[in-house]
Amino acid sequence: MRVDETSRTRRWMTGALRSGLHAAADRIPWLDRLRSERRLRNQMRDALGYEPDLRHPRTFNERIARKILDDHDPLIPLTLDKVRVRDWVAARIGAEYLVPLLGVWREARDIPWDDLPSRFVAKTNHGCGYNIIVADKPRQDRAAALRQLEAWMGENYFHLARERGYRAIPRRILIEEFLSGPRGGVPVDYKLFVFGGRPRLLKVIHGRYTAEDRHFYFDPQTLEPLDLGLFRIPDHPDVAPPPPEARALCELAARLGAPFDAVRVDFYLVDGRPYFGELTHYTGAASLSLGSYEQDLKVGAMWEEGLRQRAAAEPSRGRLRRPADLPAPG
Repeated sequence: MRVDETSRTRRWMTGALRSGLHAAADRIPWLDRLRSERRLRNQMRDALGYEPDLRHPRTFNERIARKILDDHDPLIPLTLDKVRVRDWVAARIGAEYLVPLLGVWREARDIPWDDLPSRFVAKTNHGCGYNIIVADKPRQDRAAALRQLEAWMGENYFHLARERGYRAIPRRILIEEFLSGPRGGVPVDYKLFVFGGRPRLLKVIHGRYTAEDRHFYFDPQTLEPLDLGLFRIPDHPDVAPPPPEARALCELAARLGAPFDAVRVDFYLVDGRPYFGELTHYTGAASLSLGSYEQDLKVGAMWEEGLRQRAAAEPSRGRLRRPADLPAPG
């Protein structure tokens, strides 16, 4: 009995100490960063198979990790917020590129479900992957969808991912029109990696949210396939190359990515017309598989080259200064 009591006491003390350290880390910035860095290192080691160097980052994922830990740019929370980013995008490239919005709510129970169209996309604004694709409303379990939205609204995504840009986003539910892609499913996803204000890499995702999810990398200017990632175009002859309209996304992505050292700008193309998807500052949560360490290093070099070229083109700008015509955050 004494052994059991001693063991229970030790477990209780260990748990109490752990809870106390977590509570302290939430209030002490340097301790919070130390905790986040340790978590990131473990996650990256498990996902990527190499020991990350976060003091002298060279790979793409190492650079993303440093961004997660140290980039306090106030534009990041604004542009991660899927509601507030809409006005920011409209000011920079025009409201015609926004997916039509059906409404914004604070609580799922306030959504006028019966008044919604037969197809739509419900999401929350404060995290990643908080999406419900409603392709056929009569067949959708309404109660389950509303419970899921309420559950997401109860979460602070920062506490799940430790990505600081999400920490204080006011939580909302938004519903957008359903954009129809191939065979009536979701449209093909075009993700442009913008480094130093210039698109350097185009990732195209086919069959997203399905078992046939496949992604391919291309040069955004020439649309030639690149040897990156887990899939290769020659191995998938059924996959169509990006249409010529994809080149036009470069200018839009450059305008949206101009304020940042690095950002991913996502679009959809529907019948050749571009629609803005989102801005992503923490691509892959610093654990994006690019095929190998060498490929990860290659994309990290693209990032570094983009910064060097921007600095050479604008020597008086300074690395963190923004163009004067940018709207203020908020």
